[in-house]
Amino acid sequence: MSGITSRQSQTGARAILSGVVSNGSTWVEDVAMTEDGTVIASADTWDWTMTFRTDRTSDSADLTLTTDAGTLNVTQGADASTLEIRVAKASLSAMEGDYICDLKSLDTTDTTADSAGRSIHWGHGVVTFLNEPI
Repeated sequence: MSGITSRQSQTGARAILSGVVSNGSTWVEDVAMTEDGTVIASADTWDWTMTFRTDRTSDSADLTLTTDAGTLNVTQGADASTLEIRVAKASLSAMEGDYICDLKSLDTTDTTADSAGRSIHWGHGVVTFLNEPI
């Protein structure tokens, strides 16, 4: 994945996601994230989910990465929070082509506006999975 950039098109997400992933190898990548140029406070205590789907109208994902499953982790640095992506090759082998990607967090301790917790749509975009290496 190339990274996260500021929102420049029509989406409700805070940023645009884009990138390319090889489906024939383990996906290990760290992506620095900030909010207003600084570390995202308490981000390492939230539940994070990254979904990939081929059909824009579908509400089910072809691949889901989560902090609960250990495929995502967030750590706090001095200047940024880091999203750590760790996905086994076996989970990627069926992925090929363009997928709509969404990244969101859920803070279950903040229920002031939503009894389920405060959710934030951090990123939206297209990630391409390539059939490589073979």
